[in-house]
Amino acid sequence: PTTRIMLSNTHFSMAIHVLSALAYNEGELMGSDDLAKSVGTNPSFLRGLIGRLKEAGLVETQMGKGGGTRIGRKPSKISLKDIYLATESKPGLKKHDCCDTSKCPVQAGMNSMLSDINGRVEKAVQSELKRTTVADLLAGYIKD
Repeated sequence: PTTRIMLSNTHFSMAIHVLSALAYNEGELMGSDDLAKSVGTNPSFLRGLIGRLKEAGLVETQMGKGGGTRIGRKPSKISLKDIYLATESKPGLKKHDCCDTSKCPVQAGMNSMLSDINGRVEKAVQSELKRTTVADLLAGYIKD
């Protein structure tokens, strides 16, 4: 399984922002320029992120004049784990290169040790993120 890291970049938090904005706007199409202003980023970058969310089935897009992006599922059916899996891909603990055949016992065991730690951290992160949905975020943090 691929190991990711929470907050290895801003993609996860930006994707939460995008999906919260789309959920708040109740399925309306929103243009990438408007979403980018809300998120505080470049529309071109945001379109790439939206592409990843679309591949994961979290958003729908419509091209052309009057097009844009809308949420792809009910907010109660999108967990933070879904968003995390769509946006993160780096290992939790960045490993330095170690030779597994080294005569140094620490060096020889480092890769498997870090791999095991990454696996446990990843399992805990995903378990926690699975508990919260976009609907939960709107209900708990977004004021009308």
